[in-house]
Amino acid sequence: MAPFPNIPRHALGPIALASLLVILAWLFTMGRPPPPRFVPSTAVQPLPAGAERPLPDGVPTPTPVPLTGHYGTRVEGLHIVVADGLLSEQGQASLVADLDQALQYVVRRFGSGPKGQINTYVGLEPACGLHGIAYTEVRTVQVFTCRELPVGRAVNILAHEYVHQLCHDRYGDLHLKADLVLVEGVATWGAGTYWLGGAPDFRTFVRPWLEKGEDIPLHESYVGLPVSDMNKLYYQWASFVEFLIDTYGREQFDRLYITGQNYPASSDYLGVYGKRFDELEVDWKAWVLGR
Repeated sequence: MAPFPNIPRHALGPIALASLLVILAWLFTMGRPPPPRFVPSTAVQPLPAGAERPLPDGVPTPTPVPLTGHYGTRVEGLHIVVADGLLSEQGQASLVADLDQALQYVVRRFGSGPKGQINTYVGLEPACGLHGIAYTEVRTVQVFTCRELPVGRAVNILAHEYVHQLCHDRYGDLHLKADLVLVEGVATWGAGTYWLGGAPDFRTFVRPWLEKGEDIPLHESYVGLPVSDMNKLYYQWASFVEFLIDTYGREQFDRLYITGQNYPASSDYLGVYGKRFDELEVDWKAWVLGR
């Protein structure tokens, strides 16, 4: 047996404290739902003319409830709050109408509606970044934007976030651990025209990337990738969802969605479709390219 290391007495306190912090962090995360996922700041194409700045790392820290802002209005299914100083009264009224229309659109496209009110917070981002987040377990979605960006960009992002909530309402808590390909793919696909930038469908949107060999493998995670690649993955995943639904139908897709393990390509593709994920990816590429 190897001898125990000779640790100086004065070092025992700091070592014990560090060990305690590790144990507490582990206990704190046990059984908690996975963290909410972000929409990349350049996720909606084509990019608008005007201000579009990258979001500084770690700014802002998201929160599941609004910290500032005034109650906007309630429309059916929505409670909307807008940060102070972001929009004029007329701009707020226009935003409410646009968000009401966006929710109705994604409900029709997704195929089922919300099971309760969706709390929507439009926050002011001092660094003028644009990004969204969904806390579906508490029925709250948020987007952060600024006065220099067109308000339509925030609506586009929230259309995506609304679909995340619809997924939780349709699939229950299994949504919280779903396959990342399907989670972000169906939210992007469900946002439809709000993300397509004039393209008729996601198949058409991604085809140029595949024709040039510029696509990213579908099983890749966006963690650590540049925002441009994260953006590309969202669109590719949307077209993959489009392929699965068009080819095999919605019923089988719903069966697939609830089998994930919270990482890309983790669903039971073989059990549902009789093909492995990599085989379906080959079929998806042929479908996109019209072969």
